[in-house]
Order: sequence, then structure tokens, then C-alpha cells
Amino acid sequence: MLFFYLLKTGCQWRSLPHDFPPWPVVFYYFKKWRNQGTWAQLNQALTQQCRETAGRDPEPTAATIDSQSIKGTSESGGEESGFDGGKKVKGRKRHIVTDTMGYVIGATVHAANKADTTEAPSVVTPVFAVHSKIRILFADLGYQEPFRKWLKDTLNIKTEVAPKEPGFKPARKRWVVERTFAWISRQRRMSRDYERTTESSVAMIYISMIRIMLKQLSPVPSPWHSASSIVKI
Repeated sequence: MLFFYLLKTGCQWRSLPHDFPPWPVVFYYFKKWRNQGTWAQLNQALTQQCRETAGRDPEPTAATIDSQSIKGTSESGGEESGFDGGKKVKGRKRHIVTDTMGYVIGATVHAANKADTTEAPSVVTPVFAVHSKIRILFADLGYQEPFRKWLKDTLNIKTEVAPKEPGFKPARKRWVVERTFAWISRQRRMSRDYERTTESSVAMIYISMIRIMLKQLSPVPSPWHSASSIVKI
């Protein structure tokens, strides 16, 4: 799929290969499906399928939340960009909610200088409106008491805060969301935030996860793996 090519190679829209449709046509459909919510719907459908394939209930009962500060570019500047003093990063934050398998069930993107705890309600509200079985949210110390109280009083969701582990040990029950950020960041287009709008940035998160889940669901191994085991250069 040509959107996957864009993600994997990190090329510009105008640099898509000539055997693809003209780049304005490709971008037209990207923008159309972004505005219609098609990318989010595809992500949700594949998440349910991946969970069922793993023997899980298609609807999660627990979720994790975290954010990732990512450097921006001149195209992603303006009011939607800021400086994260803690991470020393100028750009944006990817703010995601995942199930306990690491699949994204909700995402937003905002300026990096905005605090996690103040932006969290805008991330979790649409998630819990769709996934009504969720009863617990795993978070880190960045999600402070006002947010946790609001979540309990408004949505009847309990928040479990994972303490900071010494050294480089992964946080209990929260390592899956960190792994999700690693999955997303392996794709060159996602190494920075190259998008002009935060809506496009969110769409790219969903397309990244769609690509990852399709690879996980594919029963056919990559031909390059078998070739590499035979051909020695």
C-alpha cells in the first residue's frame, strides 16, 4: 500500500515513485480518509481482530496511557508546537492510549509544552465512550491526582500509577505502551513530526499501527527472510 511506502521510507509526498498515482491524488485520499475517520475505524477493526486472534476478548477491560515528545520541523511549527522542558525537545507530543497488548485505541497530538495531566481528559474521553468495558487505566507519575480524581468521578475508571523502577527496568504493566512508541518510531516518517497539522499526525499514528497489525496478522512470512537464509553475500 502506497501509504505504507511513505511511512517506511520517510519520503516527501512529492517524492513518491512515478509508478504510484500522482502525489496530489494520494494526498487527497489520505486527507479525505483522515477527515472521515476512516484511519481510526480501520485501526479499531484490526485491533479487535488481533485481540481475537490472540485469544482475547475483542473489547479491552484495561488500558495504558503515556505521551512521547517528538522533535518537529518547520512544517509542524506554529501554535501546535512547543518546548518540553523536561525532555529538552521542541516539537509535539504524541499522546496515546493502548490496550494491554500495546494496540492503540486512542490518540491525539498536541504541543510538547502542554502537561500530560491537563491534556489527558481529551485523550481518554473518546476512548472510554467507545470501549465501555475498560475499568482501570495504568499511568505514570505524570498523571497527577486532579486527573485521577476526575477520571474516577466522571467515568468511574480507576487509575493505577506505576512507581518509577530503579535503573532501566521497565515499569510494571506499562512497558507495553513504551513498546508501542518503539513500534511507531521504527518507521522513518515517524522519527519526527513532519506533518503540518496535528490531525495528520494522529492519522499517521493510526496508519503506522495498521501496517504493524497487518504484518502480525499475515499468515505468509516475508520472502526476504527465507532469501536471507539462503543467499550469503
